[in-house]
Amino acid sequence: MEFIDYYNILGIPKTATENEIKSAYRKLARKHHPDLNPNDATAKSKFQQINEANEVLSDPEKRKKYDKYGKDWEHGEEFEKARQQQQSRGSAGRQQSAQDFSGDFGGDFSEFLNPCTARAEAAGADGLVSEGRTSMPNCTWI
Repeated sequence: MEFIDYYNILGIPKTATENEIKSAYRKLARKHHPDLNPNDATAKSKFQQINEANEVLSDPEKRKKYDKYGKDWEHGEEFEKARQQQQSRGSAGRQQSAQDFSGDFGGDFSEFLNPCTARAEAAGADGLVSEGRTSMPNCTWI
């Protein structure tokens, strides 16, 4: 589908006010009305384009979508919904991945952070560890 520049059709700038849109529409609709131009084969298509441009640009919501999405303005809501769904799926996936990761390790890193304490506790050496002594080789207690 070819892009139709509604502003160009009505001969107005993108900053046009509602009154400027209405004035341009009325002027062009009168000029290109098929009943007033029975011998002009293009009058009907021009008139339809003028009506379409006015319909979009005179409605603030439609104009906002047209300005944002251009030729795909009619599908703007569908695009936004799909983008939001994709973002929510992506963030839910990231949250789930983080939960899976911490779940695999149980969230307890004491063995990793201080292997001497973990080995001593596993061996039942709590009394020795608390006194600063252990029978575990290569462990230094502060």
